[in-house]
Parts: sequence; structure tokens; C-alpha cells
Amino acid sequence: MIFDANKAKNFVKSVDLAGTPREILAQSAATEAGDVFDKAKSQAQVVGSAVFSFAQGVTPEVREAISDSALLAQLVANKKVSAEQAPFEWFNAYRGVLENVGWTLQEGAWTDYSAQGTAVEVHEKIIEVMSVVLGPSPAALAIIVATVNALKGMDSNSSWLTIFSREAQKAKIARFQIGLVDKEEGGDVFVSLLAYLIEAQNVITQVLFFKFKQANASFKANSAKVSINRAALTDLGPIIRNKIRVYQADYLSTVLDLKI
Repeated sequence: MIFDANKAKNFVKSVDLAGTPREILAQSAATEAGDVFDKAKSQAQVVGSAVFSFAQGVTPEVREAISDSALLAQLVANKKVSAEQAPFEWFNAYRGVLENVGWTLQEGAWTDYSAQGTAVEVHEKIIEVMSVVLGPSPAALAIIVATVNALKGMDSNSSWLTIFSREAQKAKIARFQIGLVDKEEGGDVFVSLLAYLIEAQNVITQVLFFKFKQANASFKANSAKVSINRAALTDLGPIIRNKIRVYQADYLSTVLDLKI
């Protein structure tokens, strides 16, 4: 797909985030999260209801641009659609923003994994599903495992869990994304992005430790292979960052160096 820079810039400029909640998290460390991205390290960051993992070799500029683009998608989707009332429409709105800023998503269908496999808790199921989607790539799976383990091991007051729980859990619904950003090839950037949706009969708390089978909850996932035009990241990065800068401290966690 040919990237239309002017069309993408006009889209970003047209986004109206007025009314988006601010000053809802007491932290400042995430405000300039891009300053701590490191090409030599595998790292991860919570972006709203998404968790992005970055493999070694991905440049700080690309990590920052992906984080900012995902935050823009989160904020626009939040404003357009109630995730609690219409989770699939929320995901569509999120995806639509990413497509408008140069992400090309080759998306599959939603699959119900509720009765598949042996995992009982959500964090176990995430890894189980990712192992199927990523296929024979132990290095990639190791990054995801390290990310999920770091998330579930976080203190309840950390920016990671505070942001993720606030954005992912909506009463009887939990919806979130896990993304793996791999090394850049041929100028483009590639991401494995999985969307997860849990629908329960009762209110969901501590979603990562939620025993979905015991609660007779459904566990659905949708995987997408994403390619991002390098020009989109370069040209749109500053414009997107300017649009979402004031929301970073409330919706971006600090960046974590992964132990693999």
C-alpha cells in the first residue's frame, strides 16, 4: 500500500481529543518515556490497554513512534466507542486510527480459545495463544513471556498495573492488546499484534490472574501481522507526539528493560 503522507498528516491534525481525562495518574516518569528506549535492549511499555514489547535492534526512534501511534489510537477509540458496551467496535476504531497513520494490518478472524488448551489464568492463556501465533520463534516468545511475567509481577501501585487495569478492565469486559515489535527489515517495521477479549458473567478484577474457565468466561483473540512504512514513522512521529504529549503521563507507563 502506498503511504500518503499528506493524507495521514491531515488525519492526525483533524483528531480532536478534547474531553479526554487527564491528571488521573500521579506519575511523571513516563512523560518523556522515549528518552529511555535503548536499541541494545529488549524492553516493554504499557500504552493504555496495550503492552508493547521491543526486540533488540529496534531503534529508539521507532519504539517511540510506535508507542505514540498506539496511544493516539487508544485515545481516539476511547472517545468514539464504549469498550464496555461495544468491545468489537472499540477494536475496530483502534485499528482504524493505526491504518490512517501508516500501519498495514493483515488481520485474521476472532478465535474463541475458551475451551482450548490447559491454561486456567489469563496471563497463562496469553502466553499459550502467543506461542501458537508466533510459531517456531523461541526468541520472540521469550520476549513475550518476559513481558507478561514482568506485568503480573508488578506492584499494584506501579504505573504499569495502574494504567493497564484502568484501561483494560471494564466491569464484565476485559479487552487489551499485546504487541511484539521485531527488528526492522528492508526499511519497514514489523509488529505481531494480538487483541484479546474476555467476557464474563461477573465483574472482572485482577484480569491477569482471572480464572476465566472457572468463571465460565469466554476468551477470544485476534492476531494481526502489521507492517509499518518507515516514512510514516519518520514523517508523522513529531506530529503525533505533539498531539498526544499532554496525555503521556496518564496513559504511558515507564519503560522496562526485560530480563530474558
